[in-house]
Amino acid sequence: MLDEQHPPQPGIPGDDNTYVLGRIHRHNVAMACLPGQYGTNNAAIVATNVKRSFPSIRATLMVGIAGGSPSQADLYLGDVVVGTRVMQYDMGKALGDGHFQGTAIPKTPAPLLNSAVSTLRSKQSSDRIASYEHHPLRAPTCNDCDPKKLQPRAGRLSDEPKIHYGVIASANRVMRNGKERDEIARLHSALCFEMEAAGMMDNVQCLPIRGICDYSDSHKNKVWQDYAAATAAAYARELLEVIPASSGELSRANTTRFNNASEPDTAGNEFLP
Repeated sequence: MLDEQHPPQPGIPGDDNTYVLGRIHRHNVAMACLPGQYGTNNAAIVATNVKRSFPSIRATLMVGIAGGSPSQADLYLGDVVVGTRVMQYDMGKALGDGHFQGTAIPKTPAPLLNSAVSTLRSKQSSDRIASYEHHPLRAPTCNDCDPKKLQPRAGRLSDEPKIHYGVIASANRVMRNGKERDEIARLHSALCFEMEAAGMMDNVQCLPIRGICDYSDSHKNKVWQDYAAATAAAYARELLEVIPASSGELSRANTTRFNNASEPDTAGNEFLP
């Protein structure tokens, strides 16, 4: 992932994030992972600490995996969804008739990232889905599904992952229901479901980049997670290539400078959680 790795540096007091520092293309970057726990709240904590430790960061990319919504696009395992908008679909209120009324408003990335996405966008094996009326007992794949319930999908001529741009649905829970997935996807035009972007974007205008590892249904499993994470990371690298380097990065010849041990100076850096 990194073109060059920089030595670790102590963070500021109270920041429990662990960072990997380095360079990708012309940019100095600081990478951090969620602390073994998922959800919008944990993502918000990570983002808050990043802003405290690296106040001069120019752009934040949130790179990871998500469950796809194939009813909204020609979307396959290993594809990448770039979140031009994020909707927190579990934010709202319960009505007297038992229905749920969503109140969330769309969250969008920073202008610098939107511009980079537009620039990159201008340049730029078949699988199966079980119908959600049929649920084998927590089968991790569709191999044991009733063939009559499988939804046929046209194969692709290329094995290359496809990049999709659009809405990412985010909430504090895992989406594992095909019927609910399709209803929410239709309501918000969502391409995929995940659990962190909404919390992160409450604190920073990041760009979510998600590799598709499952179809947000009862067949959720980890088989495609590594590949999906890798395709998302590959897109992030390409995106950084089209973002102009800051004057600070150019003058320091792609090296990271620190004023002292407690005040890291990362002007021009990008953050990749």
